[in-house]
Amino acid sequence: MNPLTGMIRYFVMFALAAATFMIVLDYSIANVSIPYISGDLGVSTDQGTYVITSFAVGNSIALPITGWLTKRIGAVKLICISLLLFTFFSWTCGSAIDFQMLIISRFLQGFSAGPLIPLSQTLIVLNNPPEKKNAVLAFWSTIVITAPILGPILGGWISYDYVWPWIFYINIPVGIGSAAILWFFLRERETPIERLPIDWVGLILLAMGVTCLQFLLDKGEQYDWFRSDLMLSMGVISVISFTLLIVWSLTTTHPLIELKLFKIRTYALSVFYIAISYAIYFGSVVLVPLWLQTSMNYTSIWAGLAVAPIGLAPLFCTQMATKLLTKYGHTLMLGICFSLFAVSCFASSFFDTDVDIWHIGFSRFLLGCALIFFITPLFALCLQEVPNQKMASATGIFHFVRAMVGGVGTSVFTTLWIRRSAYHHATVGENLTQFSPQTQSYLDQLHALGLHGKKALAQMNAALEQQAEILGINDCFFLMGWIFLGLLLFLPIGRTRRSSIPKNAAPAE
Repeated sequence: MNPLTGMIRYFVMFALAAATFMIVLDYSIANVSIPYISGDLGVSTDQGTYVITSFAVGNSIALPITGWLTKRIGAVKLICISLLLFTFFSWTCGSAIDFQMLIISRFLQGFSAGPLIPLSQTLIVLNNPPEKKNAVLAFWSTIVITAPILGPILGGWISYDYVWPWIFYINIPVGIGSAAILWFFLRERETPIERLPIDWVGLILLAMGVTCLQFLLDKGEQYDWFRSDLMLSMGVISVISFTLLIVWSLTTTHPLIELKLFKIRTYALSVFYIAISYAIYFGSVVLVPLWLQTSMNYTSIWAGLAVAPIGLAPLFCTQMATKLLTKYGHTLMLGICFSLFAVSCFASSFFDTDVDIWHIGFSRFLLGCALIFFITPLFALCLQEVPNQKMASATGIFHFVRAMVGGVGTSVFTTLWIRRSAYHHATVGENLTQFSPQTQSYLDQLHALGLHGKKALAQMNAALEQQAEILGINDCFFLMGWIFLGLLLFLPIGRTRRSSIPKNAAPAE
């Protein structure tokens, strides 16, 4: 397939960028709107979180089957159909008359959105000149990074100043416009179509495994994880389903998911890196605004602004990342990335209750500097040795792992934060006795403010909880920093001789 040239190339890139931004934005825009949605539709906030879970389940089921759908339908038709379906279900989400309609619409919206991110990445690479591959991947990765950061800010603003359905309605013009541009310019550049049989066994096993795992991750802390029979059942079903899916995919003739791609060493390493590093990154992205709102009394908008500096460095340094990747290769850049990630985490592990928004923003800016050296070289490593005809399958599995580990990272680090906060609350609280000079001094200050008896003790307990929560989040960041340093040990595995790259693979660095 010859690359696009002139203004057509820019029109297509704009449409793919807009579609990618819209989809990634939708991952996070509803998070801060849950209280408004729950109150309007008459359900509890705990039930309201199913708005997030249902989208994630549908998206996670569709992502790994993108390669199979692409072979059956074609990449251009599939992305246009997905965009139109996503737009339609965005309208039904905003128009939902009850909670059940909203949940079903969100599931279908997530399912229709599944192929969009891997296909946008695939089409950007296939329709640009080989020498521009690193540049367009850097441009595309900037969108993937900045959209989740803007989501909570935009969602909070729309829900607070307008009405929550507009967080879904804003997708309609973007979806229709992007689909129209892509169909107009790319319909004659369709990818080859194969009439493969439907792998019903793989599809059922995938749906069962993903649904149970996502429910376990979202509700595990609420049900006390495996002390609950329901959570234990979800875990067992998920493990059995994924185990059978792996065995089935490796033995059947036309598998739904092409696991044999993991024989490609650089591809397997890229999936390993995204699984570990994105889980930590997404865990930190969720943890900091959650801590700011629950412990530091930030509003949703101010919490979003505090973490927004993550996107500054990737937004303005895309071209620098491209030049460095072309000159030095992905191994050195990933080494710098993991080192900067570790520095950012260790810097965040010394916060105290007096930390201001500027210090929080600077720590997020350091994290953003690491992202300059992360997404672009990781995508280049992912596609380096993958043949063009396998690219849709490879990107589908890659982004499926990315989507799933985001939930894993959120659950693991949220649980760790809660448990470590409880530990510090207990250990620090042991020293708050009537014989402690510090305790007496603090109570005297409360008495001077007119707080006595139970009110004074309640205020002291609130201060203790705030201290325990900051110590708990410091422990989380300290662990994150050491994990990132551990990833440096695997960098030599990614070094590949150019002679080992197949001729029909995506252009290498």
